[in-house]
Amino acid sequence: MSATSIPSGRMRHLNSGFTLIELMVALTIGLVILAAALSVFATSSRSSQLSELETQLNEDGILALNLIQQQLKQAGYSQQLIPSNGATVMGNYAGLAVRGCTGGFEDTDVAFDKLSCKAGSSDAIAIRYEATTDNTASQAEDATLATNCLGNGIHPLTPSQVNPPPTPAPGALPPGNYALADNRYLVTNASTQPALSCLGMEKNGDDANAFGVSQPLLANVESMRILYGVATRPSLELAAIYDPLRHQIVSYLDAAGVDGLGSSGVLPDPTEDRWGRVLSVRVCLQMRSERPVRDVPEGGMAYKQCDNADATGTDGYLRRTYTTTVLLRNRVIAP
Repeated sequence: MSATSIPSGRMRHLNSGFTLIELMVALTIGLVILAAALSVFATSSRSSQLSELETQLNEDGILALNLIQQQLKQAGYSQQLIPSNGATVMGNYAGLAVRGCTGGFEDTDVAFDKLSCKAGSSDAIAIRYEATTDNTASQAEDATLATNCLGNGIHPLTPSQVNPPPTPAPGALPPGNYALADNRYLVTNASTQPALSCLGMEKNGDDANAFGVSQPLLANVESMRILYGVATRPSLELAAIYDPLRHQIVSYLDAAGVDGLGSSGVLPDPTEDRWGRVLSVRVCLQMRSERPVRDVPEGGMAYKQCDNADATGTDGYLRRTYTTTVLLRNRVIAP
């Protein structure tokens, strides 16, 4: 039996393969599919990166606010002393709780009453309170010492401000030398490696305290803006009764506004008379993402500054502001 023959025209068609047009159509379809896949991948990758940076930014902002809140809640604190007559008084420290500067301190390591201000892009604040082993972090070298904002020990060398010292009731803590925390918070390296930094009074040898060196506490803090809630009259310690003139906030001012207040006629020292009226502190931190994002949109990255003004960053970094208001509980009394 003879084999079935294939027509010569069909044989030529089977041997010819794809035409150029067919190849170009197939290549075009493949490129379209590849471009779509790459676009989906790029969009997904950028969204994932933005989500990661925003999450880290929020965590950093909340952590920074919590750190400031913890310190401000202790501002003006002193262990209470109960004398034999049953009254409650501040056992040791009864001075200014906070002191701030719009634009930063001229010298961060001078005495509290010598602090002066300079022009700058970020505010600074000094916070004081009686430091104990209960309200400060543990000191690695000597657990009996209270610590400053960097965890360095403070000698209890400050004499009690209660004079003459009252006779304490049985079991109450008598006045005497104590550790005074004097911590100064500021923003450093704002244009290169921004960070919230602090320096504080710490032990200097066996019989002295001195200011140490400013060290960063938390990275990516670009700016700090602070407003102060003030009363009509000053109060330098926790009072026994509510007084609207001393314990009611009438306005919020920046540090320059507090320094510009007129005399209340209560205290002879102008600084104590003005800053003794502060009952609350409103802190705004402008945070920056840890690294810039890819493919910055045309026109830059929009954000709100602490003064609620619109701004745009062209360097690719995400920016957000975080705000909190803290009552100085060692100054405020509920009516």
